This record gives sequence, C-alpha cells and structure tokens, in this order.
Amino acid sequence: MTNILFYIVSLIFFACCEIMSLLGKLFGWTYNEACVYINLYLQYAVLMLSALSVIYVAVKKMRQGITTRRQAVLILTVLYNVPFVLLGIFLFNRYGNMDCDTAFAICFDDLNALSTHLDIPTNMPYYKKGWTEYYIVNLIIFVVLYLLALFTNWLIKRTIKKHA
Repeated sequence: MTNILFYIVSLIFFACCEIMSLLGKLFGWTYNEACVYINLYLQYAVLMLSALSVIYVAVKKMRQGITTRRQAVLILTVLYNVPFVLLGIFLFNRYGNMDCDTAFAICFDDLNALSTHLDIPTNMPYYKKGWTEYYIVNLIIFVVLYLLALFTNWLIKRTIKKHA
C-alpha cells in the first residue's frame, strides 16, 4: 500500500515539475526562475488577493448596516487573514532580496530542513533518504495548503455574502 501511495505522490510531484518546466519555456525562464516566480511570488500574490477579497466582502456587508454579527465577522475575517500577511513578510524577508537561483536553493534547503521531521518508509532502492520527504513537503506547502487556503477564502466569502 505504501508503494502505491508513493507512486501516486511521485506522479503528482513530477507532473508539477513538468508544469513548471513548460511554464518556464513558455515565458523564457529557467526551471528555477519558474519555480520562484510562480511558487513564491505569484501564488502568494493570488493568496493575498483572495484574502483581501474576503475582507472586502466583510467591509461591504458592514456598509449595509452595522450589527454585532457583522462586526464580529469583520474582526474574525481580519484576524483570519493576519497569518497571510505574516507569511508575506516572511517570504519577502527570506527570498525577496536575491536572484532566482539563490532563492530557489534556499527554498530547497528550507523544504529539506522541514522534511527531516518526516520519516516515510519506502523500499525503493533508487530514492535516497530524504528525497521522498522533500517532495512530499513541497506538495503539501505549494499545492495542498495553497489550494486549501484559496478554497477556504472562497467558502468564507460565500458564507459572509449569504449569512452576515
């Protein structure tokens, strides 16, 4: 069972790598540049726009009339979005003042450091220890958590529009 899951995760990871390569070729970027521009900059920009749209909807509801419920919704919405702002500050401080190759290398090292906390059993002899964990952490951060945050923002915005 572990091997089937391993193959599925591997396929998803390598499909993402191919997408980055294709986008890089499309825009005249290297693979490293595509990863940095898309994963570190574009994804965060989209996430911030998504978060700001939730705040906008909450503020718009407040303009329809101030109620205790709407005030609570606005406060909770702002508090919910604080981690996104902090993430942006972290990303800018960590990767913002360097060229793409350096940012890519540091991000790769950061993901490897996070992956040391995982110990995923595999009997695949051609994968070195730590590689599997690296790309699982990569997928969790840049695919799963990213899509989950966008979906959550969409769901919150929809809920505010209907019920606040």
